Amino acid sequence: MRSTVRSVISWSLVFLLAITVWNLKGSMSPAHASSVPSEPVIVNMVQLLASPEKYDGKPILTHGFLSMQSEREYSLYLHEEDFRYGLGNGMVLRLTEAQHLQFEKLNFKYVLIEGTVYANGREHIDGLSGAIGKITRMQSWGPWNDVPASHQ
Repeated sequence: MRSTVRSVISWSLVFLLAITVWNLKGSMSPAHASSVPSEPVIVNMVQLLASPEKYDGKPILTHGFLSMQSEREYSLYLHEEDFRYGLGNGMVLRLTEAQHLQFEKLNFKYVLIEGTVYANGREHIDGLSGAIGKITRMQSWGPWNDVPASHQ
């Protein structure tokens, strides 16, 4: 009888250990093991400018005013006025030459952009906070068309 009880306890412990290991293995899948989320974090420019280090190395989705003043000098600003009056409130954009050509038609427009944040970007344009690189998406961001007539 003692042998049977020990056998049942031993198998119960083995079973419990196997389930624990299996659960741990499942929680360490690549999606959970990586500190970088696979989906971009939706963040507005105010949050991004206030705390770029919070999003450092993470993919983000945001919108702002695009300036492509010259080749190799690209930036995204909170508002058009921030660009026009040199108020800062923007981030450097790391665009490839192919992206420059692809997105050139969006210059001086508001855009929706998806990319990776670099809080301590090497590029520095007066008053800009970090950089956005590895850009995977950029498209026009226009005004809402469904604003009630009383607000127009």
